[in-house]
Amino acid sequence: MIAAFIKRGIVAGLLAGLLAGLAGLLVGEPSVDAAIQIEEAQAAQEQAQAPANAPVEPEVTRPVQRIGLVAGTALIGVAVGAVFGVLMAWSVGRLQGDAWVRSLKATAVLLAAVVAFPTLKYPANPPTVGDPATIGTRTTLYLGLGVVGLLLAAASYSAALTLRKTRLSVPLRQVLLGAGTLAAGAVVLAVMPSLSDEVAVPATLLWSFRIGSIAIQVVLWGGTGVLFGLLAARGDPDLVKRAT
Repeated sequence: MIAAFIKRGIVAGLLAGLLAGLAGLLVGEPSVDAAIQIEEAQAAQEQAQAPANAPVEPEVTRPVQRIGLVAGTALIGVAVGAVFGVLMAWSVGRLQGDAWVRSLKATAVLLAAVVAFPTLKYPANPPTVGDPATIGTRTTLYLGLGVVGLLLAAASYSAALTLRKTRLSVPLRQVLLGAGTLAAGAVVLAVMPSLSDEVAVPATLLWSFRIGSIAIQVVLWGGTGVLFGLLAARGDPDLVKRAT
């Protein structure tokens, strides 16, 4: 029953999304506030040099942005959970292990494909870094690289099935598969366009923001997988039987 997997995934994703929002408030917002202070200081300096230009008031206040952060990660978590539920339904009979083990395997793949892989090329930037006009381009490239990461994961799984039919030893098959995946990923990262950003914040603030951004993604994707596995293991031992 795919519906049972999807429902469980939505619950897990919603909880993980709320946790990711809270993680964002704890580890991400301080860096954003610091970057905004730098941005406001620069704007004040420009205003002092050109007093004819009226200061621009923010359209959304910081408290509203914080509420939006939690609400946004919760909604994204619901979508991520639904997709994860479909993935777990597909994994029955295809990945070894019970629901808990398969959840951990799927979580590891997703963290590598949609979090680590695109971040290597397009890490998150706080305010005052880069041209605001390129935000749309950066977002598109980041999401596109995440899709490519998923395609690489699918290709690796297909290659693993093909290698399993050969007479090669298990260690050799694993080495070939790992080397091939890394090589393909390196080629993709090399051919993707690079974006040169003007850094106007201290390096420590930049890395603090990026680490916080990664932490939010890890809590969202990793939390969805872990919570799904816990719910599956605790709530319905016969779910796998009904799905086959």
